[in-house]
Amino acid sequence: MKKVLCAAALLAFAPSAFALGSFEGEEEPTVIYDVQSGFRSDSYDNMTSPTSGTYRFFVRYRRGDWWDGDRNTTSTDRQRAEVKGLGAHQKTNERFEYKHSWRTSRGGAGKFFHFFQLKATNGDSGAPLVVNSIHSSTSASLRYWSGSMTTFATARSFSYSVGSFQTVNNRLKVATSATGECLASINGGSFSGRTGISLYRPSATDYRPKWGLYRGVDSDEPYGDDYIEHRSVSATRR
Repeated sequence: MKKVLCAAALLAFAPSAFALGSFEGEEEPTVIYDVQSGFRSDSYDNMTSPTSGTYRFFVRYRRGDWWDGDRNTTSTDRQRAEVKGLGAHQKTNERFEYKHSWRTSRGGAGKFFHFFQLKATNGDSGAPLVVNSIHSSTSASLRYWSGSMTTFATARSFSYSVGSFQTVNNRLKVATSATGECLASINGGSFSGRTGISLYRPSATDYRPKWGLYRGVDSDEPYGDDYIEHRSVSATRR
């Protein structure tokens, strides 16, 4: 799919429905990893819009045999179908809300299973700053990985049901001092999580959201051919 830039000056991007091309970029798997023979090119369309304003991110996994890869890389331990960037990027000391309704066909986490990420575009951009992740067939969370931390900390846990839409609104304030916020509202409920924390990646000053399906794989994971769907996606500076 083509990558199309959107207007970076917008304070909010929350139309009722828009095309996949409205996102800043698309990260679709274009290779398959075969356990016996290695990588091969693949033209399957993993990211589609089955109805207006709904975006499906579908990846295939055949245990011990083959699976969709991570873009066109030779990483054998992860697979991804994601879009990135919607409207203005978030800067240090800014507060944004990233809202989306989501559902999945898969319960069970495996190594890791993210359906939202906030990632730095500069500085230390390897690890995500914030993620929404699936952990089991009923549990998910909002987590963050800030500064010199060596792994994720949980800001809020929440339950979900396989196959049912749930609305998550992540309210995030990026800060290098103890003024940051990592909060979530579930289905219109009150915000809860962590406040008075640092929330940043080292040397980073610019962040953008990602939606889709990004998970860890090897030859023996509790996966199949699975999807994440998102609808009512928005990014708003507060």
